[in-house]
Amino acid sequence: MLFDKQIILFDQEMADQEMALTTLASQLEKAGLVTSDFTTAIIQREHQFPTGLLTQTMGVAIPHTDADKVIEPQIAFMRLKKPVIFHQMGDNQEIAVQIIFMLALKQGQDQLKMLQKLMALFQDSSAMHHLMTIRSNEELITLMQVAQII
Repeated sequence: MLFDKQIILFDQEMADQEMALTTLASQLEKAGLVTSDFTTAIIQREHQFPTGLLTQTMGVAIPHTDADKVIEPQIAFMRLKKPVIFHQMGDNQEIAVQIIFMLALKQGQDQLKMLQKLMALFQDSSAMHHLMTIRSNEELITLMQVAQII
């Protein structure tokens, strides 16, 4: 299960995008799920290929990097207390992001499938509202199961 290590952080206060990415990636590294160069790789990739998306309800980001930096597949989640600026996928415009799903997946095709599933989730305004109000890891995991993310 992609949330079994429960790298789930609610209502975090981060100064900027890099701090948010570093915090979440270091949690994956501490859990032994990614290599020691995962954090650097995810930050570099985010600068080159931004992953921010403006949904109907809020800004989200889906940072990910090369599969060779992943030891064991996992998705990490962070909800920010106050948004931080990311750049939008495709056009590089600045957007305020409050939800981050960091993908640590081993297969390129798994990343594509997960991105498609997350895009469907992001289009569900009820589920997105729920993401902003849930208070426990169990609630998040249940929502991900209902949304068929995991």
